[in-house]
Amino acid sequence: MDTNWLTDFLVLSKTGSFSQAAEDRFITQSAFSRRIKALETWLGADLFDRSSYPVSLTPEGLAFHDTAQNILRELQLNRLDFQRRNTSSAPDIRLAAATTLALSFVPEWLKQIKAKCGSFSVSIDTYDFYEMIEMLSDGKMDMVLLYYHPQVPAFFEQHEFDSINLGKDVMHLCNVLDENGEPEFDLDNPPKGGLEYVGYGQTGYFSKIEDLIFSRMTKHDPKFVSTSQSGTCEFIKRLAVMEKKMLWLPACSAHDAVRSGQLALAGGGKYDLDLDIWVYKKRDAASPLIKKIWSSLLDDPCISHLDQFQLT
Repeated sequence: MDTNWLTDFLVLSKTGSFSQAAEDRFITQSAFSRRIKALETWLGADLFDRSSYPVSLTPEGLAFHDTAQNILRELQLNRLDFQRRNTSSAPDIRLAAATTLALSFVPEWLKQIKAKCGSFSVSIDTYDFYEMIEMLSDGKMDMVLLYYHPQVPAFFEQHEFDSINLGKDVMHLCNVLDENGEPEFDLDNPPKGGLEYVGYGQTGYFSKIEDLIFSRMTKHDPKFVSTSQSGTCEFIKRLAVMEKKMLWLPACSAHDAVRSGQLALAGGGKYDLDLDIWVYKKRDAASPLIKKIWSSLLDDPCISHLDQFQLT
């Protein structure tokens, strides 16, 4: 049996949609359907009732659900243990962060923490937003830094995690500048076809932020037309500059491009959205170093340098 089948099974049981589950797993729907059928054949039982939409678990599927979760969790934790045993350079703490924060915010933030807590080694990784939540829950990460907006739920269980608000960022609407340093698009006189922009892929957190921004617009606002999508701010920024399109970026990511004259803020703040930056840890984290860092953050939650990214 391929362990990918177990992940496929859990994703489909969550979404209830073969097409959405296949998209989340980055494979075609036909390939995804074959893998689910292969798992059912291997088990000798139908796991999903396909007679209605969304599809639902059969009694056999319900019985197998906890088994699949436990198998994957044990495999992941055992793999992590073996990796730790076979390396002499295991970091003191494991940190995951949104890509934009990992590139622009985290290095200086860690420098300030080390000045207060002493030197320590750290691994910094970035994954899909919801994957980072799962990794923190499973003990594969010690801390996670993420963007947050109260109208876009983050699916953190309050009884399982502690959190600290580190500061604020702003999701800015940005306009690409032409060779003469002039904005490529005029929001007061948009093209008939709409304002073309590079957007965020539908599986990431920023896609939900983007949806919230659009939900606040009225019929009097210009029409925005997405021409490309990605889940990564830095890729979106490069693509927008190259293709001369508009985009939304957090100030941490937009700062350098605005200062260098590649981008300019657009809309006078009307289409911007305030964001919080939160750090999370498991409530039962036993590491003395994590406890020391957390205590330091509680004493001074503004250990940050966000002011330098302000663009307005």
